[in-house]
Amino acid sequence: MDDNAAMRAISWKVLIAYGLASLVLDAVSNPQTVLPLALAPWTPPTGLSLAFLLLFGLHYAPWLIAVTFLIGLPIYGLPPDWLAALWAGTLLMLGLSGLVVWLTRGLRVDPCLNNLRDLSWFLVVAVLAAWLDAGVHVFSRGPEAAPDAYAWWADLVNFWIGALIRVLVIAPLVLANDWHKWREWRPGREMLLQGATIALALWIIFGLRYTDEFKFFYLLFLPLIWVAMRHGLPGATAALAATHLGLNAILEWLALHAITVVEFQMLMLGLALTGLFLGMTVSVRRATEERLLKREADLNQALRLAAAGEMAQSLAHELNQPLSALANYAQASRMMLADLDRHGPLLAGTLNKIADEAARAGQVVHRLREFFRGGTVRMESCAVADLIEEGIAPLAKRVARLGIHLNVHVPAGLPAVLADRVQIASVLLNLVGNAIDVLRDDRYSERHIDIAAEQGPAGWVRICVTDNGPGIVPEIEGRLFQPFATSKPEGMGLGLAISRTLVEAHGGSLDLTSRRPTRFCFTLPAETAGNSQENRIP
Repeated sequence: MDDNAAMRAISWKVLIAYGLASLVLDAVSNPQTVLPLALAPWTPPTGLSLAFLLLFGLHYAPWLIAVTFLIGLPIYGLPPDWLAALWAGTLLMLGLSGLVVWLTRGLRVDPCLNNLRDLSWFLVVAVLAAWLDAGVHVFSRGPEAAPDAYAWWADLVNFWIGALIRVLVIAPLVLANDWHKWREWRPGREMLLQGATIALALWIIFGLRYTDEFKFFYLLFLPLIWVAMRHGLPGATAALAATHLGLNAILEWLALHAITVVEFQMLMLGLALTGLFLGMTVSVRRATEERLLKREADLNQALRLAAAGEMAQSLAHELNQPLSALANYAQASRMMLADLDRHGPLLAGTLNKIADEAARAGQVVHRLREFFRGGTVRMESCAVADLIEEGIAPLAKRVARLGIHLNVHVPAGLPAVLADRVQIASVLLNLVGNAIDVLRDDRYSERHIDIAAEQGPAGWVRICVTDNGPGIVPEIEGRLFQPFATSKPEGMGLGLAISRTLVEAHGGSLDLTSRRPTRFCFTLPAETAGNSQENRIP
């Protein structure tokens, strides 16, 4: 069976549910009241029919008429004017079908009423459906039902008010609570307390001798607001249904004057509108919060994936130097093997350097993995001169080959710093390596890189790397420390971002202090008696 055929199929469960609901609505109301507060027999209940057509489709329309007519036979018997009643029910169902087409296909309203726009247009349709219901009932009566035009108009308005309340109570109750919600519904302690609160409010309004029913009607708003704020539109529709049933029962029991009934109907109409809009507002807010939470979860997942990608890029970036050195040393060792007698001692030294670079690469992988997983920084006391020397040692031959002057200035008496040797070596390697990449162009006759350490603010040591290259272009200055920002064709744009992260993990800062000449400065904590040996990113 294709989708279209499935949509056109008639479910006997739907028809049974409609028939039982019609019986319940008819049982809790009295169709013979002076002002119609309930459903008339053999006529499809407007609010229920509207909801079922919206949920299950227009092809159910003739079946709903037949079910309503058939379930009335064993209860009321065959009325003498059954043909007129059947014609009135058919006319009402045709009108409701037209409203459903306009609502779903013309206005594109979701039958489940998921937002304020859907609810607003549904209220417009409810008003029209109530007029249709009132017109069918009033004008299908005999001429003796009203003596003049004024009586006809009064009955039409009175019936419209009652019909509108029924549509606003019944249809949203069915639409906002689908079958799955009804199956999962379990009355909890709070729900029972809310129902008791509605009953208490009705008793205060009508049960106390010295109360004015109209002045105390506002008490019904209190439990309605409570339910709507806790359960949104589904809860508000249930509270309105309970209130409407209780109010109808009391009005029937008191046998109040017709005008008094109309006044209570108007109050109930205001209560229904308030409850529906308040419940919808709460439901929309909660749906928005759920979407935000889902997007936040998706964002967290994306950030974790990005962090994993950044770690992979970081490893590739930081391992580039030791792996390049390993390749060069291995190539040199292969050449030395050709004349082992002559280059034997040199070969041993080269193999030692291969072992050192391999160990350094392993340290880089281990430390970066530790850092990205938990932000751990292994702090130890380091002399600034030794720290700088370790950081630039892998670049010494490259600097000499390119003819770049590398000057290091560490004043005497400068205190030791607390730093992770491997991470700060990576920072220096990156800063000096960037300077070398800029200065390798032969256009610069005098090329030099200056590394200077100095006493910074109290408790800090500042280290600056300066080169006399062309400087930083203004276009990239503002995003210099952002990932993937680079002016080098072969660069990944991660070096400065990683370096700043590593320095900030030490509690310091890394900044561009001069665009030309280019100067990067970073700070490290000076060793004091109170400093700990391990820090962790908050």
